[in-house]
Amino acid sequence: MHKIIFVIFTSLLMALMMSCEEEEYVEPNDFSDVAFYTSQFRNEEFVIGVNDYISFADLSYNAIDHSWSISSGNYFLEGPISNSDTLLQKLIVNEGDTVSLEKTVHVLFSKTGLQTVRLYNTFKDSVAYRGTDTLSAKKAGEVWVLDTTFVIDVYDTIAPLASVKQEGAEIAISEDTIYVEAGTELEFTDLTTQGRPDTRSWNVRDIENGQSIASSSDSVATLVFKKLGVYKATLNSSRTGQNIPAGFASLTITNPIKVIPSSKPFVLNGNIYEGEDQTIYVPYNGEFQPFAGEPSDFTVMVNGAAFNISSVSLNSDDATLIEIKLSDQIYRSDSITVSYVGGTIKSTDERLAQAFSDVPVVMHDVNLLPAGYGFEDGGAAWAAMWDNGADFEFTTDKAASGQYSLKIVKSEGQAAGKIESINSLFSLEAGKTYEIRYKIWMPESNTAASMGIWLLPNWKQFWDNLADKPRGEWVTVTKEYAPAAAEDGRRLMIQITADGEYYFDDFYLSEKDVRP
Repeated sequence: MHKIIFVIFTSLLMALMMSCEEEEYVEPNDFSDVAFYTSQFRNEEFVIGVNDYISFADLSYNAIDHSWSISSGNYFLEGPISNSDTLLQKLIVNEGDTVSLEKTVHVLFSKTGLQTVRLYNTFKDSVAYRGTDTLSAKKAGEVWVLDTTFVIDVYDTIAPLASVKQEGAEIAISEDTIYVEAGTELEFTDLTTQGRPDTRSWNVRDIENGQSIASSSDSVATLVFKKLGVYKATLNSSRTGQNIPAGFASLTITNPIKVIPSSKPFVLNGNIYEGEDQTIYVPYNGEFQPFAGEPSDFTVMVNGAAFNISSVSLNSDDATLIEIKLSDQIYRSDSITVSYVGGTIKSTDERLAQAFSDVPVVMHDVNLLPAGYGFEDGGAAWAAMWDNGADFEFTTDKAASGQYSLKIVKSEGQAAGKIESINSLFSLEAGKTYEIRYKIWMPESNTAASMGIWLLPNWKQFWDNLADKPRGEWVTVTKEYAPAAAEDGRRLMIQITADGEYYFDDFYLSEKDVRP
């Protein structure tokens, strides 16, 4: 028997020779041929949802015997079947039969997993489907047998399944209320397997007004509850991939989730940071009540000098963020700190925001290099130059950040090491000055005095002094470059000429931004 993955409707060679000029008896043609058709003829694989059907037609010519056989648990349907027929079980014929002698059959698949539909034909002559050897009849006694099996992957209905954890402890799904302190979180895990879904979405809505307050598409979603109220969580599970039957099901977690005032202080949560538009964002561990900002409650120091604050307000999309706008421009190279006197603004659960002093601001900085320059893809963007002589690998032995770094080892007698970012290109604009940064780590045994970084294909060279770089720790190296004209399709190459072991990580490119 054969597994048929792709079936195309073939034309039959049926010759009825008739003359238009005179009537003449023609002896019937006893030519044999094999052909078949299915309603899924365009699919590379047979896939279907449970309780749906596929039509199979045997178009073979001059077969002696013919039959269709199906797996038990599936059924033949009476045709024809229209698009308006939704209760297919009512069309079952001869329930329990697994063999049909009809030329065309409609098979209802009520059993999930891999199911089979077998076509069995005998001929007095040798036949082959579309002239192929893989589907040719086999001689059995006085006849030729073509025994073909279609394999159908039947997808079950989706049955969403989930678990909820609070501080690591699993909570039983029931009608009982889950109490959550404002600013804390619940962990939702998608445990769905039935129906083989490929996408999901979590959504938490306010029971009173239906507004969504948190969402995620992660299989394990950690959702923070910031505002007092009562909420419901829902898991939507679906199949949306190509060439698989669509499916959707929704599960509502029956436990109401009630957010109560927090017993924890209302404090900073994470880094204070600068946005792209020079706004300074101050994050807290809960939502603020609406307030009329008082700039005098905050102090912003820039390079040791107090800067004028033009406004203090709540972020319109996230009420855990305070926005501070300054009257004067700030620069990436600036050293900025923020202080707050405390006691003047409150959270939605009536906690006073705690004071803080001289907290540094993380400045907005965009790496203009593609992600491959951090090696977290395992070095997919990098390759050896044609004349590279050193050994190299992308390793998890050590990293300045993330998990991966590039390790290069040049041994005595080897040609120079030359590793380039051939599959990760970038562009530079004319009239701008750029900083190229990277991190390097060398063991104490490495006595190299220098190495080079090249900008290709224009072969711009940046030699770096290694003699003054400490060993046994990650060191940041910075170079500047101001292209005279726009440069597109650029890449970097690392050149190692001295023997030794080297690790590289976190290549970075940014526009130079210095206060005039």
